[in-house]
Amino acid sequence: MPPQYKIVPLSELPLHSDFMFGQVMRSEGICSLFLEALLGVSIQRIEFLDRQKDFTDSYEYHGIRLDVYLKDEAGTVFNVEIQAERRDDLPKRVRYYQSGIDRGELPKGADYAELSDSYIIFVCDFDYFHIGKAVGERVSFLKGTDMAYEDGSHVFFLNSRYTEPNASKPILEFLDLVRTNDLEKSYETTLAREAGKRMREVRSDKELEVSYMTLAQKMLDERKIGYAEGRAEGREEGREEVL
Repeated sequence: MPPQYKIVPLSELPLHSDFMFGQVMRSEGICSLFLEALLGVSIQRIEFLDRQKDFTDSYEYHGIRLDVYLKDEAGTVFNVEIQAERRDDLPKRVRYYQSGIDRGELPKGADYAELSDSYIIFVCDFDYFHIGKAVGERVSFLKGTDMAYEDGSHVFFLNSRYTEPNASKPILEFLDLVRTNDLEKSYETTLAREAGKRMREVRSDKELEVSYMTLAQKMLDERKIGYAEGRAEGREEGREEVL
C-alpha cells in the first residue's frame, strides 16, 4: 500500500518541523538566547546568512540545505538543524555539512588560517547516541594523549528525549518544548517563553499560512512522485513527515 501522506495544518505545526523551527529560530532574539545558553558565550549581534541555505556545487553532486545559517559579530558561523526522524547517518551528515560550509566561507586564494570557527548544532527529537544526555559535544584528541585536536569546528547533538539533564535550564526547557509542543506550560526561562510565543504567532499568521501551504503541497507532490518512481524501480518505501 502507498503511504498515507498528509499536510499538517499550520495551526498545529510542531516545533520539530522544518518550517516551524526555521520560523522560530529566525528570530534574532530567540536564536541569540539559544546560542548563549548552549555555548556559554555572549552574542552582541547575529546576521542570518540565509534560512535554509543551499550549497550546491553542480547538479552532479549532492546538495546541502541548511535550516538556520548565521554569523555572529566575530565572524563565527553557526548552523542549527532540527531533526525529527531518527537517521543513522548524522555524523557523516555533519561531516558533509562542514565541508560545504568551509568551501562557502573561504574565498578563492585565501589562506586556510582565515577559515571561520564554526558550530554545527543538531537538535534531535530522539536520543541518537542512546546515552540519555540532553547535550552531547564532539571533542577530538590525538590518539594516546590528552592533547586536543583543534581545527575551529565544533559539533553539538541535542536530545529532547534526555534522561540526564546535563544542560542549562533554558536549553532543557527548549528541548521540553521540542518534545511536547506544550504552549500552556508556564516556562521559567526567557528562551522557552519566547519560543512558545513565536510558535503561537506562526500558527495564527494567515499570510504565512498561504506560503506554508504552497510549500507543503509542493513537497507532498514531490514525495508522491518519488514514491511512484520508487515502486517502478521495485522499492516500496515511504514515510510521513511534517515540514
